[in-house]
Amino acid sequence: MRQTFFCIFILGILGASFPAPSYAESDVKFKVLAVNPSESQPLKTVITQVLPPEIDPATDIIDKAGLEVRFDTGNKVYMLTGEVELKPRETKTFEVRIRDVWRITPDEAETTKKNLEDQINALKSTKYYDTAKLLYEKAQEGIDRILEEQSRSTGMKQHIELYRAHVKQLRDIQANALSLGEMRKLEEEKKSGVVEARFLIVAENPSAEPKMMTVRSGLPKEVAAEDIIEKQDFNLLYDEVKTAYALEKQDQFAANETKKYIITIRDVWRVPDQEIKFVQEQTDKLLVLFKDSPFTKYAEEQGRMISDILSEISKVQTELESSLALEDRMRAFVLNSQQMNIAKSKLRNLQQLVSEVSLKKDDSVIIEKLKQFVKKLAETKDVVLMAMGFKPDAPVTWWVIIGILAFLGMVVTVFYFVWLKQLSKNKFDVKKEVLEAKKSNAPAPESVEPEKGKK
Repeated sequence: MRQTFFCIFILGILGASFPAPSYAESDVKFKVLAVNPSESQPLKTVITQVLPPEIDPATDIIDKAGLEVRFDTGNKVYMLTGEVELKPRETKTFEVRIRDVWRITPDEAETTKKNLEDQINALKSTKYYDTAKLLYEKAQEGIDRILEEQSRSTGMKQHIELYRAHVKQLRDIQANALSLGEMRKLEEEKKSGVVEARFLIVAENPSAEPKMMTVRSGLPKEVAAEDIIEKQDFNLLYDEVKTAYALEKQDQFAANETKKYIITIRDVWRVPDQEIKFVQEQTDKLLVLFKDSPFTKYAEEQGRMISDILSEISKVQTELESSLALEDRMRAFVLNSQQMNIAKSKLRNLQQLVSEVSLKKDDSVIIEKLKQFVKKLAETKDVVLMAMGFKPDAPVTWWVIIGILAFLGMVVTVFYFVWLKQLSKNKFDVKKEVLEAKKSNAPAPESVEPEKGKK
């Protein structure tokens, strides 16, 4: 039979909104609508509706409304499907009942709180306790906010995306709330403050009539939930397709009205000022070691290039502080990161070149400076690791340290066995010389003591 235009979509759930949660077992209703727009031709076709990935077809579907559940091996999703016959201009509605699985339960929230409490108690006798306590309180507030936000009445799509945002936030809290990296970041922010970025959301009602509109803006993937400082009254959702957060709200617009919203987040597209300062300080310390050496001019030129790069990075970031376009910050961050890598590469070159500086035995000044520099490297692992391109709080840091220690241990072991072998060989050679001397009545080597009782 000739196929005509066919339309299927979900109308809503319980009046297109969710009631406040009771946390008892509850269900929601999908209304799948099939329409034959033809005025003269009947329609016979197969309808399909993809199920959200959170749904377990075996336990979560209460009423399939006569449809069947099938698994799409290509897209790896479950879907509802069924054959339908429609008369001209006929509409059919399939009301599917499904368990509401898109809620964080109080038990899940309490379990997370208990885990955080155990972690904070384990840090009581350490220097990190005060900082960890602040992070602990912040995490507790985040969990309470999750429970409060999901009590709001929302539409189907927003309800699912809000749940996904809450799940991701809860996982981030469980994994990173009291991590060493978060504690270090908080300490830095306490000293220098949070560097904020503001961006603009513009929405317009093109209609000549007032209407309620949905305002939505996707966030870049780099932005995490804890990076959002002021979102006004937008809901923070999570888009599974784009794997990024999004801001969304319902707002009333007058005819032809345009509204602007300013959102404040942490500037995650910024080379930290502490990192810029650190690279400059290490460059200055290295340049002292090249003074009055054949490499003086070369080192000074490399140092000048490093300083110029760092100055340019700081200048660009200062100019962007008032910008409301996130695109400008992201583009500048890519360029600044590339430039910072060049500066670090030049710094590593200077470090490696230090070994080429020739020293005189009586050159006590340069020797003392080298001793102090090496001592500084030994006292803080961050010096070497940051110059190598590693972040000190990254897990790979400790693998680098372990690798260095293992290498040193291997060198010492090899040296020890070579020394023992050489010592054994020397003893054997001396004994051989003694025997040969006795046979030829020649005097024994001076290193061999005379036998007892003989003068």
